[in-house]
Amino acid sequence: MNIDRKRCFLGFTLALALASGARVRAAVPADSHAGQIPDIAVWDEANVQHSLWDELQAAGTGPVIVLPVYTRCTMSCPVLARMLVQQTSQIGGGAPYRVLIFSFDPGDDAAALRQFRVQKGLPAQWMLARSDAADIRRFCDFFHYTVMTEGSVMIHTNQMFLLDHNLEWRATFIDQNWDAADLRTWMKRAESPGFLGWLTMNPQTLVFIGFAGLLLSLMLIVGALLLGSRSSGSLSPPAAARSVEIGPALRKD
Repeated sequence: MNIDRKRCFLGFTLALALASGARVRAAVPADSHAGQIPDIAVWDEANVQHSLWDELQAAGTGPVIVLPVYTRCTMSCPVLARMLVQQTSQIGGGAPYRVLIFSFDPGDDAAALRQFRVQKGLPAQWMLARSDAADIRRFCDFFHYTVMTEGSVMIHTNQMFLLDHNLEWRATFIDQNWDAADLRTWMKRAESPGFLGWLTMNPQTLVFIGFAGLLLSLMLIVGALLLGSRSSGSLSPPAAARSVEIGPALRKD
């Protein structure tokens, strides 16, 4: 490989590295053993208590997008809520899905939920729910969702979650890095992933396959080296024998 080719190769490799580094992940798969969202007690906008599972099942079929918020939030919560409205409007028809807006603020009431729906323009079929402090903790612990209180402000992570039709946690959307195409892709993976989608949703299996492939490659290399050493060893005695036979003949001449 001459110098120009080396430079081209290095430039191409660097471009790929920069492109992959610049790409921000929209979502990450949940652990394959994450399980179902807890069946906690929730209250809706009419202040009627339900089981969360009953509420979700009554809302229809398909995967569930879960957005945690608190209605007094003036920063990321309204931004994510409006973004979800905009991006889901671009998904159009097709496979059904459900949306749950869940308040992690024990101080929110039914009136706060109703006001949040109106102010953020949430579709009528989307669910809004609140709960008590104990069940909010169960919800947050399940999703590893961090919430801290500083005076009247609640500091929290900017995440949104995806459940499959069995209400099992399948993926986490990160901050504002996702769009309609990401929602469509991950909801499809959650319901009918196919082989490549299944690998994406189960990265630990991909790691195991890669490790097994590496181990197999090392075994093949070691085996090839052992066979090579045996072959070279078996060729040396005849060579020595020929040198002994040729030596006296040369001295005789």
